[in-house]
Amino acid sequence: MSRDYPKSLDLSRDWSTLPSRADLLAARGARELDAPPPPDVQPRWDIPELLVVTTAVAGRVSREAETGTPTSFPVDFDGFKRATIEVLEAGAAGVHIDFGGLPAIQESGLSVSEAYQKLIPEIRAATDLDCVFDTNVLRGRNFAENMYPLTAGLAETVPMAPNFPVPWMEAVAQVVRQQQARLFFSIHSTAEVDLANRYVFSKGLCERPACWLILIGYQYDDATDRLATYLAHPRAMLTELIQVVDRIREIDPEGFIQVCAAGRAGHYLATAAIMLGLHVRVGTEDTVYRFPHRDDLLEGNREMVERVKLTAEALGRRLATPAEFREMIGLRAPVKAAAAA
Repeated sequence: MSRDYPKSLDLSRDWSTLPSRADLLAARGARELDAPPPPDVQPRWDIPELLVVTTAVAGRVSREAETGTPTSFPVDFDGFKRATIEVLEAGAAGVHIDFGGLPAIQESGLSVSEAYQKLIPEIRAATDLDCVFDTNVLRGRNFAENMYPLTAGLAETVPMAPNFPVPWMEAVAQVVRQQQARLFFSIHSTAEVDLANRYVFSKGLCERPACWLILIGYQYDDATDRLATYLAHPRAMLTELIQVVDRIREIDPEGFIQVCAAGRAGHYLATAAIMLGLHVRVGTEDTVYRFPHRDDLLEGNREMVERVKLTAEALGRRLATPAEFREMIGLRAPVKAAAAA
């Protein structure tokens, strides 16, 4: 650009002395496409390098024999332990444990408390790899059993959809804070963002920034007691995801957001989340399909973690360690260390 190119035109001067449009274009200099400006004229995007990947390893879809679901999908204690160790070896920072819909565990004669007390210590004893355990708090005959994974020091995070009875949700949020754990709002639609805000977040019952788990695209039919969002094609997936994220950011601009690779969308949803700078949960609890446009079945949970790792690296991000995950969401110390103190 010429030194004679003015920053502005002084309209107090004789206008006949001011440069014309043509004069200014010449002074500015024409830039042809084969002589572009330097690359750094475009600022860097605000995308975090670290990507938290957790895994919901349950294989409850294996109950439907006609699906041909691989036997590697966990449906019993041994399957959970094996899958957890595999995904930790592949780079997952945490694992979600839920026994719902699995007869081998639910009909084992063990209570909810006994089942968690059996599995998680066995996993810890079987590997030196660190893990942020996330557990379901919906199971149990009473509130004490609901909360047992937290009060027993077995879990550091718990998900909660904001459509349950308000007194129960308020109590759960309070226990999570007392236990110095983190609550993840499990969001299936934009309406649930409002419910989370109305009944928990706006009341100051959870830590801020909060943690959010987006679970859209999950399969459902007319017998399903809770509806998910229908993702019919890539555009529907992207617009729905952006809508949910935007509604969350309006009330919680710095919130930690994780997206589940669920239903037909599967890895496509995970990839969209990675590109948006969000975090990812994968696992056979939420999907069986390798691709949304084919019926290829996943081999198991390890495959899903490995595919996300490759995608993340191709997009310039790397998988976070459990310690880095804890730091991101404000957890003070690993459960194992806290329990031993």
